[in-house]
Amino acid sequence: MASSRRTGTNENVSTYGAGGFGRDYTSLATWESATDNNLVSLAQSEVLECYDDAANFDDRIDFIGATTNSSYFRIIRPAGTFGQAGWQGHNGTPSVGVTFTRSSGIGFVVSGENYVSVQDLVFDSVDDDTCETDAGSYTSWVGCILVDCGGRGMNVSGGTDNVVVNCIVIRQNEHPFLADTDDCYFLNCTAIDSVIGRGFNEFSVDPIWINCLGDGNSDDDFDGGSGFIEENNASGDATASGTGSRINQTFTFVNAAGDDYNLAATDAGARNYGQDLSAHGVFPFDDDIKFQTRPGEGTWDIGASEYVPDSGPDLTDINGILAANINDINTVDFADISDVNGVG
Repeated sequence: MASSRRTGTNENVSTYGAGGFGRDYTSLATWESATDNNLVSLAQSEVLECYDDAANFDDRIDFIGATTNSSYFRIIRPAGTFGQAGWQGHNGTPSVGVTFTRSSGIGFVVSGENYVSVQDLVFDSVDDDTCETDAGSYTSWVGCILVDCGGRGMNVSGGTDNVVVNCIVIRQNEHPFLADTDDCYFLNCTAIDSVIGRGFNEFSVDPIWINCLGDGNSDDDFDGGSGFIEENNASGDATASGTGSRINQTFTFVNAAGDDYNLAATDAGARNYGQDLSAHGVFPFDDDIKFQTRPGEGTWDIGASEYVPDSGPDLTDINGILAANINDINTVDFADISDVNGVG
């Protein structure tokens, strides 16, 4: 199976964060310029791992000019491993993790470079268009969260075979997910409460939307049309169309008031209604926004979050020790020689 978080061959990892923490870079543009090389001839991928040293970073990057291929390319992602101490990314909500805020001007852009991968970052209150693929091809935006941003959200306006996967956009000022070119893919994404525009919109092109969830968006959750592919999507209104799609659904999230749009155990609108994309022809993957393996139960879920049932109590927690565990004094067999009350 393939994770949606692509890794490069022979990764050369640099660090990014706030001044005073000993990171390699405090400017995204400086790292971009320093790694703007022929990575194919160097047989090296360049990775920038970001640290959550500040509440947010007023910074941006424009990927352009490096020579890349499917093995050697540039990646930006949080440092650490999800679920382990030291993880610098989010937890499926915008409340934690490496966060970029732009007081003015556009956000992250891929202007003319192929295979770039931007992973698991939070974008909060970016003033203008937030994340855009302008001309690059085979790029991937994975596991990112946009909240209360201006302009367009995830905007693919050029290139070919670009993908947006496992991303959540909340209260975007304009279209959360926008296709402005053919042959781009929006897979298992979630659009919530846009201020203006449709959750998933296209400008007279033929994108592919599969397993996407839209709810509460200003105009419509999905743009209806012909010529593009829509499969196994779900909407809170009547606009999701195509094979296997669901309309007029009520979704149940863990804590929508707190911007936690992970699916709850009681959800009946998106759970187990998705399509298996583990063998997708352009971008196969089998995980969700929280690195959980799909399917968590039954079949794939729609949207960025996969519901995974609780596997049981945590045995490292004294309150969760199984009743039969000998470490729980209440379960000691009184006939056991180790129990003074049970000595014969």
